[in-house]
Amino acid sequence: MKSFVTSDSFRSFIIFGLVGILNTGVDVAVFTLLTWWQLPWLAAQVAAYSCGVLNSFLMNRKWTFKQQGAFVKGLLRFVLLNMLTLGVTSACMLLLQEQFGISLWLSKGAATVLGVLLNFAGSRWWVFRAEPHVSRETESSHMSTGV
Repeated sequence: MKSFVTSDSFRSFIIFGLVGILNTGVDVAVFTLLTWWQLPWLAAQVAAYSCGVLNSFLMNRKWTFKQQGAFVKGLLRFVLLNMLTLGVTSACMLLLQEQFGISLWLSKGAATVLGVLLNFAGSRWWVFRAEPHVSRETESSHMSTGV
C-alpha cells in the first residue's frame, strides 16, 4: 500500500500553503481597490474572491501539482471543490459557534484549517491528479486482441 505522506506530498503541501498566502493577498488587494472605487462591498467581495480562486487554480496547476492537460475540466473541478469547501467550512463554523458556543474567531480558525486540508486533498487527488497515460503499443495490442 502506498503511503499518503511522502516527501512529494509534503513539498506540494508547502507550495500549496505559499500559493494560498499569495491568493489571500490577491483577494485583499482586489477587494481594497474595488471598494476604493466605490463598488458595493458584496460585489467587491465576489469579484475579489473569484480573482483569488482563479489565481489559486493557475498557480497550483503550474507549480504545486505541475499539471498539463485538460484546462477547462480542471478549472470546473477546482470551482466545484471550492464551492464544496465553502459549504463544509460554513457548516463547521455554524456548528462550532451556534451548537458548541465556541467564539467566532476560534470557529473561523478551525474551519480554515479544515478547509485547507480538504482543498489540498481534493486538489491533489481529484482536480490535479495525473491522468494515466496509455502508450500507442498498449493501445495497439488491446485493439488487436479485442481487449
